[in-house]
Amino acid sequence: MISFWRIFSLEILALVRSRTLAMLTAASVAWMLAFPHLVRGDGTAAGARELDIHFSLGGVFALLVVALLSSATGAIARERAAKRLQLTLVRPVRYLSIALGKILAHVAVGAFVLAVSCGVLAARSDLGRSCSHVLSPVLPSPAEEARDMYDAYLKDPETPEAVRKAPKAVVLRLLTQRAVDHYQTISTNSSTAWRFDLSSAAGDGGPIAVRLRFTNQLEMRQDVVGDFRFGGLSATVSNMTQAVLMVPLAGQGGAPADGVLGFSNRGKTALMLRPRRDINLLTPADAFGWNLLRAYVALVAILAIVVALGIFLSAALGRPVALFVAIVLLVVGEMSPSVVEQYPDELETSIADRIGLVITRFAATVTRPVSSLSPLASLAKDECVEPREMARVALLGSVVLPFAFAILAAFALPRKQDD
Repeated sequence: MISFWRIFSLEILALVRSRTLAMLTAASVAWMLAFPHLVRGDGTAAGARELDIHFSLGGVFALLVVALLSSATGAIARERAAKRLQLTLVRPVRYLSIALGKILAHVAVGAFVLAVSCGVLAARSDLGRSCSHVLSPVLPSPAEEARDMYDAYLKDPETPEAVRKAPKAVVLRLLTQRAVDHYQTISTNSSTAWRFDLSSAAGDGGPIAVRLRFTNQLEMRQDVVGDFRFGGLSATVSNMTQAVLMVPLAGQGGAPADGVLGFSNRGKTALMLRPRRDINLLTPADAFGWNLLRAYVALVAILAIVVALGIFLSAALGRPVALFVAIVLLVVGEMSPSVVEQYPDELETSIADRIGLVITRFAATVTRPVSSLSPLASLAKDECVEPREMARVALLGSVVLPFAFAILAAFALPRKQDD
């Protein structure tokens, strides 16, 4: 334990002496202060606030990811190349202590810089502003929906012949990807209902609202005329222009125990929407200050994952190769979800296509637990960073993955030393 803290303190001292901490802090504060004066919003206070949070704090986070990853990939490789690591190992010190100490030191630097940036953001924000739990309808999972639709999809005369002849796994994957864009049609003078799980976000008796989205890649708009019912709460809506519509619910009663939201279409045309994307129930949560704190914890956990990856690569490879591999992994991790979503399975006609898609899907599957963790979008939109999700991110990012990468680094270090 003594050697671990000694490694930690020496690494912190190295980061201070190299001016890494000072330069990151200065650059981050300068960016946080300058950003509101460099851009213009959409003319609304809410739009300016969303832009400020997303890109000012997001810019600092991106800077920290690049800088700390670059530093971490050289943390061990530089010492090994300069023959300083051998002097450390004769004391003796456990390989795991070296990896964990360097990981913790880099994370501490990132946490400090991020805390300063969050402090600047908090100073110009209304910390008492409320945020909302964002609930989606309770629906079968995309995989379950795909299995239910499989037979009907193959019997549909409009289904392409190439899809009919494709393996079942390919068709199911195609249907799963399209499940999120599955449309529901509500005919004129008819009603429908969606159920929401209120167990984890029932609210504190404050205002409840329905959020409707009617914008997609084709920038389609729809008239919405009708009535919402949610237990003792109700609202009448008439909208002809807005792509995102917020409908506050009012009434004498409270939310229903079963969480069922009803809607009656009173318009002249049928209404089409995607339940998984286009409708949400917003219930009151706590204040922006607490939301910012939870977002900070999640961002530090993500930094810990990035740093731990860099330390492992530094232990296993030379610094130039480690840095190159780390950057490639980041780029692939960011690009693979969109590639998987946009590249149709029907085009799996050549070996090159199949190999490329297999690799891309594997990368998307491996990086999805990390790439889906960022809380910046929720923070910018005043959507609650859920405590349960924050705890999951903190456990995964601050404990599980860093410790796993540290073990891998400890396994690679003696073998690299022998080489």
